[in-house]
Amino acid sequence: MAETLKGTLAAEQILINDSDVPDWLLTQILQRLPIKHIFMYKCVSRRWFTVISDPFFARSYANRINNTLSLSTSQPWNLLFRYLFEVRILQSSMIDDRVALKQCFQDNFSSPGFTLNYLPSEQDCPIKILALSNGLLLCSQTFYWQKNYYICNPLIRQWIALPIPLRTLQSVAVGFISKHDGYNVVRIPTYDHISPNIVQLECFSSRTGQWHCSMVHCPVPDYYIKMDSPVVHYNDSLHWLEFRHSKIITYDPDDETSQLHLMNLPNGKESEHLSLLGVSRGHFRYFEVTDTCRGPRNLRVWVLSDYDSQEWCLQYGIRFSDSWSDQDELNSFIPKDNFHIFPLALHPHDFDVVYLGYGGCLVSYSLRTRKMEVVRRNFYSHQLLDFVLPPWPTRIPQPSW
Repeated sequence: MAETLKGTLAAEQILINDSDVPDWLLTQILQRLPIKHIFMYKCVSRRWFTVISDPFFARSYANRINNTLSLSTSQPWNLLFRYLFEVRILQSSMIDDRVALKQCFQDNFSSPGFTLNYLPSEQDCPIKILALSNGLLLCSQTFYWQKNYYICNPLIRQWIALPIPLRTLQSVAVGFISKHDGYNVVRIPTYDHISPNIVQLECFSSRTGQWHCSMVHCPVPDYYIKMDSPVVHYNDSLHWLEFRHSKIITYDPDDETSQLHLMNLPNGKESEHLSLLGVSRGHFRYFEVTDTCRGPRNLRVWVLSDYDSQEWCLQYGIRFSDSWSDQDELNSFIPKDNFHIFPLALHPHDFDVVYLGYGGCLVSYSLRTRKMEVVRRNFYSHQLLDFVLPPWPTRIPQPSW
């Protein structure tokens, strides 16, 4: 009995006394733990709290994941509704909540605390998610006549309200870039307001705490950006699909020339409206569904092989009627080539998987096997964003305004 008690005490001493473990080794051990446990381990001891709270620990933890392919491509993620069409067709009493976060793919997102209902919103109308970057969301109360913007981290429920923009416009395309030292919000009119090649652009910087309005040159006259076309942050620039001339408009808020630039879309693309841009495993991609009602529907995905030379490579070209499913409700639709199909999102980690709106359902589609699976039924939204958790939670800098 005495020896058993002695052994138990020795084990407890081993667990509690880590004075023989150097800081560098303790750091290496803690950095291999899941992010959701690390913050709980701050309570173990004063030493652990100090080690984990050190900014060096956060940078090292993030660098380790970003530089390890197997870790960076397994970060938890979720599909977020930008806004809900259901609000317009269902009574408010039938809506579970006022949040545009519905479908969960990872345990990190299944917590009931993952919500946006703490942000100010209009009655019976959910917050609109306009853009996302580095674990933060840019939101607005309204879709048209936007003036109240919020930046939030939905996991730690931190949020701030931005100052009111300088101009009042009915429709704007909005971009958002978050970095370790701050963030930028960009507003560009969805169509030309002043002259064929001049755009009045607004940019908010967290470094100055102010909106700045500037006249910039647009290399394409009479451009048109759809409000519901999601912006994509890639290569330190914002990217919008331009539909009138079938181009991509890009803008880098840190570029001293402060100009809009154009990128070409893939040669051979056919769809004007059933298309989207996205990023999968660090690669810039273009996804389209042919929008003709005659003949077969095709799904095609290109990847940008060289950003500077704008060279696109076709990865997949698939006739949709070759698809199949082990779910009868989908198999009954597949032979109908004229049935409405629209692209919704690219899988952020898997090149072979895309998401479609089809038959009133949100479905995942394997480009490799041609198999479809229902993710959500009674689906009415045409707007999704793929939200990937960063390796380390992004804190919003305290406002200076």
